[in-house]
Amino acid sequence: MGALIPNPNDIEVIDKLNARFSGAGLATLRQFMAANHDDTFNPARHLHRISYRLKIYPTSGSRPRARWFVFLRDLIGGQVARSILAAIAAGVNDWDTTTTPPVGCAGIRFWAIYDPTMVVPPDYIAEIETAQPDTNSQYWITITLRCYQEIDPQNPGISDPTTPDGGENGGSQPIIGPLTKPKSAKKAAKKSSAKKAVKKVAKKSSKRSVKKKK
Repeated sequence: MGALIPNPNDIEVIDKLNARFSGAGLATLRQFMAANHDDTFNPARHLHRISYRLKIYPTSGSRPRARWFVFLRDLIGGQVARSILAAIAAGVNDWDTTTTPPVGCAGIRFWAIYDPTMVVPPDYIAEIETAQPDTNSQYWITITLRCYQEIDPQNPGISDPTTPDGGENGGSQPIIGPLTKPKSAKKAAKKSSAKKAVKKVAKKSSKRSVKKKK
């Protein structure tokens, strides 16, 4: 039923979530929320709409996006969705930059596991773990979704949730920085220099060949 959890689509989403809610991804998300006065993880918001806004959804397979959105809206269950949303809000909003170094939640990690022992229903349970703060008073939150089964492959899913939640600011799908590091300018410059050097050597070699023939 769900022994393949996490499947490739799950891993794709988990990787995107972990990138967005840690390091540079989380920093730019916090900056966006502050600049636009957007309480992105307000209890009145909806996970499938938040996922759409942050462009966090699978892209491979049969109807991956549509099935992901119906999962967050209907299949995961209201209580589980609310507990996940509350945990994310608690972590994202707990970051005090008035101290050096900053204190609060350094990031949120996500994972999914198959649990055949679960009583059905529910099919999904969210486990929220908050680690002890380190010496800098920074801590991590881990959200693990225990799953009894995968989404039915025959489920058609739902269309993109384009209707805004109340209080949204900053756009329907705001650009909140890349989730992966782009090629640095230095690396690009080095490659360009290397190519030029190769061309110069080639030119010199051809000139020498011409001279020898003469």
